Amino acid sequence: MSNGAILIGDNFTIDGHYEKPYRVVTHFHADHTIGLDKSISSCDGIIATPLTLEILSLDYAIPPRKILGLNYDIKFSINDETIMLKRSEHVIGSAQVLIELENGLKIGYTGDFKNPGKGTPILNPDILIIESTYGKPEFRRPFKDDVESLLTDYIKDALIYGPVRIYGYHGKLQEIMISLRKYGIDAPFITNGKIFKMTSIAIKYGYNITGVFNENESEAKEIMRDGWYINFSHYNEFKRRDGKYFNFLLTGWEFDNIVKRIDSKSYIVSFSDHADFDDLIYYVSNTSAKYIITDGGRRGYAKELAEYISKKLGKVSFSMP
Repeated sequence: MSNGAILIGDNFTIDGHYEKPYRVVTHFHADHTIGLDKSISSCDGIIATPLTLEILSLDYAIPPRKILGLNYDIKFSINDETIMLKRSEHVIGSAQVLIELENGLKIGYTGDFKNPGKGTPILNPDILIIESTYGKPEFRRPFKDDVESLLTDYIKDALIYGPVRIYGYHGKLQEIMISLRKYGIDAPFITNGKIFKMTSIAIKYGYNITGVFNENESEAKEIMRDGWYINFSHYNEFKRRDGKYFNFLLTGWEFDNIVKRIDSKSYIVSFSDHADFDDLIYYVSNTSAKYIITDGGRRGYAKELAEYISKKLGKVSFSMP
């Protein structure tokens, strides 16, 4: 649908509002929660991973009787149709969706993802619906496997001279926190507000993010006086950056450089939580799905991706809506 809703079977609308019994939310980003207030009001239930539902509860009042948290790989039956959430490497708690209709037809939806075949398992339904954010051949990041290690080196160097501030969208910030800890950076993490709340939820569900402090509390203020820490702020705050910090902006729209310096203490980093074009093609090439539908209900290049899949891969593909 033009509002982003993906309608499957008699029971399910995914990532957009429609008058169906159940609304599925693949993850908490705004373009996938459009119309959620309406769905909460009119649907019988809201389906997502427990982590996603807890993060959604920061902004939405979902009645307990309508909360249906599904862990990955658990099949749940509703009125002769079954739904299963599969892991997706995108942001914390994100999921793919696999639905089997009463007649046995299986339909899968990737939601947003990256790292197919590794962090994101490849679905093999009869019909596959795939995201198309970077659905044109020019959107390739041949260096994507090196981004996290190189960014770690930059941050280690910057911490020698002063505090670091990293700017990004919700979810992406928690992903970079996980990455920095994985690569051995042990400087304290300082943040506040919604970022702190979301990070606390991620920790609750087992993500390896240690040493996180709320900047409004006394312990964080003491750390900040010492000057050796990493602060995390929303993407939109980057335009108000100051010279106190070494600043790193995380973006998915940089394809030429891993790290690009824009002033004496500020850098743009090509860190994306989406599949690039090669990842999209890899996913389609390795699924057994007979029909590929590219998701055109959100920002992306659905028509271009569908045309490429049809011409170059020889699979039946088209964009919707």
